Amino acid sequence: MLAISTAELWQKCHGEDEKVIKAVFSMARKLFPCIVFLDEADAMLGARKAGEKRHIRSMLNQFLMEWDGLTSGLDSPFMLLATNRPFDLDPAVLRRAPVQIHIDVPSPAARKMIIERLLRGEDMGPDVNYAMLAHHTHRYTGSDLKNLCVTAATTCVSEQPGDTDQRTLMFRHFKHALNIIKPTSLSVTMRDQFQKFEANVRHDNEEHGEE
Repeated sequence: MLAISTAELWQKCHGEDEKVIKAVFSMARKLFPCIVFLDEADAMLGARKAGEKRHIRSMLNQFLMEWDGLTSGLDSPFMLLATNRPFDLDPAVLRRAPVQIHIDVPSPAARKMIIERLLRGEDMGPDVNYAMLAHHTHRYTGSDLKNLCVTAATTCVSEQPGDTDQRTLMFRHFKHALNIIKPTSLSVTMRDQFQKFEANVRHDNEEHGEE
């Protein structure tokens, strides 16, 4: 898999973005079968606007041209995009990505599993209950849960300046962490935008006879 970070691309390859994009797709063809994964896709492939910087539009055009080239042969790598703002993507990108999957925040059961995995190997106090922690972390993402557990562990360590390897996490440590780490999930406005976007996708799929 070839993973592309928009932030890293701009930071390390500013001024040569188009060359780097060509190189990535060329490498993907050579590595077939291969997945090309673009994180933060909206930053690179956002809707074109009047007056935007020329190099941004050029980079989008180059990416779309290379993407079109992938679909023209039998040895075509698989394109996978990730974004928190699909409604900001350029329409030309959406046309090339007919399958769109919305991954929501974890359910209570999923949060419990994530917390159990994050705290594996930790010594837990008798008042710590994973299901209870899952209940208290409504709309927390996986990243939020990781930050919560790290903050709880840090709080525990700060109470015992001696041997930090010998620590027992109590519910009070998580209660303190809950006051610091808040869910970074979508605002009401963004949830409305997601719902509108998904409704449009379903409508387009129905028009084209897709499920």
